Amino acid sequence: MTDEHSTALFHAQVPTDVARITLLIACGDRRTASAFKRELAAYGYAVVMARTGDETIQAIYSQRPHLALIDTSLPDTDPAPLANRLKADDTLGFLPVIVLTDLAQNGCADGPSCQADVVLPRTVPVADLLTWVNSLLHIRGRVDHLLYENRRLNTESETINWLQTEIIDTVSHELRTPLLQVKSAVYLLSEDIEQGCQRDQAKLAHMATESVARLESIVENMRQLAQTHDIRFGTVSVEHAAELATQHLKRSWASRYSFDRIELQIEAGLPLVLADKRALGRLLQLLMDNALKFSPDDTPVILRAYQLSENRVYIGVEDRGIGIPPEEHDRIFQAFYQVDRSPTRRYGGTGAGLALALLLAREMNTTIQLDSTPGAGSTFWFLLPVVDPDDPLEYPDLTAAG
Repeated sequence: MTDEHSTALFHAQVPTDVARITLLIACGDRRTASAFKRELAAYGYAVVMARTGDETIQAIYSQRPHLALIDTSLPDTDPAPLANRLKADDTLGFLPVIVLTDLAQNGCADGPSCQADVVLPRTVPVADLLTWVNSLLHIRGRVDHLLYENRRLNTESETINWLQTEIIDTVSHELRTPLLQVKSAVYLLSEDIEQGCQRDQAKLAHMATESVARLESIVENMRQLAQTHDIRFGTVSVEHAAELATQHLKRSWASRYSFDRIELQIEAGLPLVLADKRALGRLLQLLMDNALKFSPDDTPVILRAYQLSENRVYIGVEDRGIGIPPEEHDRIFQAFYQVDRSPTRRYGGTGAGLALALLLAREMNTTIQLDSTPGAGSTFWFLLPVVDPDDPLEYPDLTAAG
């Protein structure tokens, strides 16, 4: 064997780390099979032989060749269905298949239904056959390389997401402890100042309280951001998720004085839904907090939930606040966006709540819809699927619901 034919890896230009390329020759004609094996082995390929269709299938899954050459002389198998079976099996990846036949009809063996990569006449010159083999192996090498890169990028992406979640979760956790101490100190000072009725000091106490509430909101948003990367589906009671949301609101400084305005109107006997209980609770908390913030202190905020159809549950948060102009409906879900962006705006917050709510909704395969008219209040609502008792893991995509 000459140096120029010393390695098939070089001639096929396969970007892979395999030491040698293996070809499968499936041929029932011993003379033809021996000729193919001799020529391909001289070119540097390792050759595996199969004499029947059953031997071919067994060799494919045990030897894992890089390319299969199927001759029409197999005694018990039509090469077209065999090639179709191999091409349809995703577990084999991209396995190039060449079919050699006595008669190619419209470029295919035994009719146009053959899914082989190439169909050639059995009398094809060896040089032409080798050209096809090298070309298909080169394509396979590129495909394998792309699949490897895709897996590597997916692994790196998962690692980055995990690190991002861990960093955000750790930072928010570390901030919550000193924040709790500051909250307690500010609360005690503000109580003493209010009892003393000193106007200037009362103003300072109010400013400190508002600042702590804003800091608390930022830390809470960070924690909720971490949770958007850790969605775990299960059967969830909407009522229990709503209770979880109200408990968080009750502990929040921003909503502690307006918490009593919340009304839960959840339909009796509401079926369980497929969701993440913690994520659903946070989503409801964010929507109710937003409604409390942008509605008058003497108006209710209603969390309404009912079965909309046989397989969907409606959940909405209604307020009687300022409403949102139509041109702002899409923008309000952008991170840190405020309808009123003036330095003296009446409503506080970071503008991240609705963006986080939308992230949580989308992670649960749904999306938030908005019905609102300026001056007449707003309703933020979404749909969740009812649990199918026969197949509880089936989760339909409701992101386009409307």
